[in-house]
Amino acid sequence: MKDSSKINKRVMELHRLINLHGYNYHSLDAPTIEDYEYDQLFNELLELENKFPEFKYPYSPSQRVGGKPLEGFAKVEHLAPMLSLDNAFNSEDMQDFNKRIVERLLSKEPISFSCEPKLDGIAVNLTYKNGNLEKATTRGDGKVGEDITHNIKTLNSIPLSFVGNLSKLPDIIEIRGEVFIEKEDFLVTNKKAIKNGEKTFANPRNAAAGSLRQLDPAVAASRPLKFFAHGIGYIKEGEFSLPSSHSDILKQYQSWGFPTNPVSQVANNIEECEDYFQKVSSQREKLPYEIDGVVFKVNDLEKQSSLGQVSRAPRWAIARKFPAEVGVTEVIKISFQVGRIGSITPVAEFVPVNIGGVVVSHASVHNFEEIDRLDVREGDTVRIKRAGDVIPQIISVDNSKRKKTAKKISPPKKCPACDGKLIKPEGEVILRCVAGLDCSAQRCESLIHFVSRNALNIDGLGERIIELLVLKGLVLNFADLFKLEMKDLMDLDGFGEKSARNLINSITASKDTTLSRFIYSLGIREVGEATAMNLALNFNSISNLLSADEEDLLEINDIGPVASKFIKEFFSDKENIDLIKELLELGVNPKEIKIQNDNPFSSKVIVITGSFNSIARSQLKEELIRVGARVSSSISSKTDFLIAGDKPGSKLNRANELGVKVIEEEETLSLLNG
Repeated sequence: MKDSSKINKRVMELHRLINLHGYNYHSLDAPTIEDYEYDQLFNELLELENKFPEFKYPYSPSQRVGGKPLEGFAKVEHLAPMLSLDNAFNSEDMQDFNKRIVERLLSKEPISFSCEPKLDGIAVNLTYKNGNLEKATTRGDGKVGEDITHNIKTLNSIPLSFVGNLSKLPDIIEIRGEVFIEKEDFLVTNKKAIKNGEKTFANPRNAAAGSLRQLDPAVAASRPLKFFAHGIGYIKEGEFSLPSSHSDILKQYQSWGFPTNPVSQVANNIEECEDYFQKVSSQREKLPYEIDGVVFKVNDLEKQSSLGQVSRAPRWAIARKFPAEVGVTEVIKISFQVGRIGSITPVAEFVPVNIGGVVVSHASVHNFEEIDRLDVREGDTVRIKRAGDVIPQIISVDNSKRKKTAKKISPPKKCPACDGKLIKPEGEVILRCVAGLDCSAQRCESLIHFVSRNALNIDGLGERIIELLVLKGLVLNFADLFKLEMKDLMDLDGFGEKSARNLINSITASKDTTLSRFIYSLGIREVGEATAMNLALNFNSISNLLSADEEDLLEINDIGPVASKFIKEFFSDKENIDLIKELLELGVNPKEIKIQNDNPFSSKVIVITGSFNSIARSQLKEELIRVGARVSSSISSKTDFLIAGDKPGSKLNRANELGVKVIEEEETLSLLNG
């Protein structure tokens, strides 16, 4: 490939293929090639870009994650304003909206509307030139937003270049949509934050907003952000002809590789709009993402143009909002919880209140900045909602009902658990206790994590027993668990000979573990299960990991500068090194992952589905990787085996359709064990 034009042509072809397969995988959940084939294409692109940097374009798939952290966000003026929407709160408001449209258009025919759920996310504006992403911005004040291109590039659901038919593209187009986090992903994100002693997010919208406003794109890349396209701003058509309806624009977006909301549909009149609203209302809790209403847009673009806009909102669109499910109650007390790595979280206890059929009595206030923002005090009357219909959240204080005895909350001067020193690290809003494992609360939380199901998995060692062991001074660190004797346990309330023996046996059995579980059990900030597995696969032993530098860590796919910093700090700390050595001396045996190539599963593409009786799915995956299998999450014609447990779901049907061999638990374990 000495000829420049040929090299450039191959680079463009690689762009097309990578974008197309990425769209099929991330947006359609219908992969067309296996992971290793995708990797081959991607690696070829990287090699060409390294050899010929003149062909490394800003919209290249290689630029999806990368670049140095920014120092701040540049301001960008939208080519067309991003307007707000007027609200409707009932069917009468919708009838009035329809009446205004009919009167202004002098229409005798029913008006059709494009209808879709109103996502509770973050509006973004994507500017494409000749089908390539040039700029991504927040809404801002509607005229000027912030440049978040570096973070938007990390979203797999947003194409860096259009896919599909590229013969006629608009010269410039602003594609508008919503970035959001699904409910389940939000809970996982907050759970991870709690485990790592980090700030939690109040709701999925805040999580999405906080992720997009990260200066370091690696942080945004680590968050489960998704995107739906739903609107259009400025367009310079060129040879492209804009469709005549909003619903056809959405179809056009799909053909270019953009996901749109599958629940969207066209209503032929205002009565069908009402039917759609009621349908979405009934499905609201089952939807994977948060919505706070439904958006209705006049479907005909020519009619939209005729209707025009007022100063801040189009006349042709309206958002019908859901009534918020809130409860009113009184704050009894605000206490402070100490997390696993010292984070101090204010928690409000209030008179139990029923919200949406669920009785709630506690809510995290997240941090002291949030306490100041709400100005919440003990004794206050507050409005509570269940964020995402799951997590209780204080949304406001009724100051008109404030009692003279209401107590203002100030941050503690010392750790509420150990009286240790508190600090507020630069760039963080959370107070932290610096006592580490000398703090009884951090010690308990660390031990609870260490013995948890996905870590050392010590059966029978629950939160109550750990707290008791810490209180009695029997366990001060991880190693002390393996020094416990029968007599130590039998002196504790609730223990007899049998229960003590069972726990000792469980502790002994946990010594035989995997390297990934052991790494995860240590409770390193930013190291969840997936990162622990990657560290185990890349370093193969705890000794290799102890000697790794930050450059070594940054070479691993899902590890960015923040995670690498925490990992290196953990394994450079003398106390941590001594503790790990002591655990090894006590017989804890984190098995190295040594790839075997002589097994029937070696070099085979495997998909796992369902649940298993004699082995956990995570362990099964580890065992398959150990024998050299490639474990995939989705089935294709190139899948070699589907390992099916109980309740296999749709993957079993898909495997049968494609003729993929299906094997069950017993045969799988037999093949693994040779």
